Amino acid sequence: MSETYEQIIEQIPKTMLYDDAIDRIALLNQVLSELGSPQSTSQNIHICGTNGKGSTGTIINRMLRTHHQKVGHFSSPAMYDDLDQITIDGVAITEEEFVLSYIQLKKALSSLSLTQADISIFETYFIVCVIHFSMNNVDWAIYECGLGGGLDATNALGQSEYTIFTKIAMDHMAVLGSTLDAIATTKAEIIDDDSTVINYPNQNPLVSKIIKRAAQKHHSELYNDSPFQVSLVSANLTENIIDFRLSNAKYTERLSVQLAGKFQIDNLQNALNWAYIYNQDHPSCSLTDYELINALKTVALPGRIELLQRNPTIIIDGAHNVDSISALADTLGRNQHYHMIVGFLKDKDYTDCMPFLKSLDADFVLTEPYNSERFLSKETLAQTFKQAGITDVTICKDLPTALHQLKDATDPIIITGSFYLINHVRTAIEEGDLE
Repeated sequence: MSETYEQIIEQIPKTMLYDDAIDRIALLNQVLSELGSPQSTSQNIHICGTNGKGSTGTIINRMLRTHHQKVGHFSSPAMYDDLDQITIDGVAITEEEFVLSYIQLKKALSSLSLTQADISIFETYFIVCVIHFSMNNVDWAIYECGLGGGLDATNALGQSEYTIFTKIAMDHMAVLGSTLDAIATTKAEIIDDDSTVINYPNQNPLVSKIIKRAAQKHHSELYNDSPFQVSLVSANLTENIIDFRLSNAKYTERLSVQLAGKFQIDNLQNALNWAYIYNQDHPSCSLTDYELINALKTVALPGRIELLQRNPTIIIDGAHNVDSISALADTLGRNQHYHMIVGFLKDKDYTDCMPFLKSLDADFVLTEPYNSERFLSKETLAQTFKQAGITDVTICKDLPTALHQLKDATDPIIITGSFYLINHVRTAIEEGDLE
């Protein structure tokens, strides 16, 4: 009798496995080879960066689907359910489908004299995802790096049709390196030989230099821009109004997109640069202007400045590092008072986020993310706020208590700091924690 989904998840190691004595990518390559290299059955798009992977991947996913392609998408972390990390045409893998793919993985592990204890939870989801996409004959598979770069499980994909870099900044420093140079060098290791590489618009010059050097080393084409252009007309907390130019140099369209936040403009530009290069590679079946416009009109991304309800206004944003907190603060501005519910993981650079949070006209309610191994205690976070000179701070034992405390709020409520916090907000609202 096969195991249930719950039984499988229970036995998977929940910690990251990065042992210097073991080449994780080589190990995963063995497993994929034993499975018959299912990753080679689709055309793959590999996305790596610190911020913007989810946005960029989602936009490209939408573009391909309007082009009548069957699209698989592997993303992390999950927003509302772990199964959300694996989707085909926007539909998450079911528990039954997960089990079917896992059975194949377990057989491969056994053939290699390995057990589940040898494969982490991220690695497991990645391989299950690859199997699931192969079983369902997707045309394109979009893979977002988790930790990022040469150390990331997704680097076991091998050759990808496109390698896309989003904004690279300081994050995961305990593993990737303590400097931007080191982090960018590690992330650039995903570049394959003779591949097509697309670099983030307005990338840090040091990072761009490292990516260019890696691309040259691998004899890969590197693109930094394209004739497809997007510009911001206006922005608010729920949408961006944009102008953009596509295949006809004289053709301009003004459009409202539901990807809020000024920082999304560069992610939109990154995706449009990919679309232009895709069209050059596929002249007989290129993405039309109509398809691109329709994709931008309908794209939406949970967890990035996402409006959950009005009266009171509740917005969640998975800003979990300095760069994304800075972008969130820039989007919010100082013309409005906010109630901020904040919780971080302890392995994030939360201390350097304080100046950006301090710049806001806000009061802060501190709590803890739903991650028993990595959460930063609310007491430690409160001490960090105090040291930064932020005084309008209260502590709550958990998210439901924090929401209940703000049930009579008239100013917007912003919940941020960790995906492991914001992905529980919708449930808390549905369970009446604002009442």
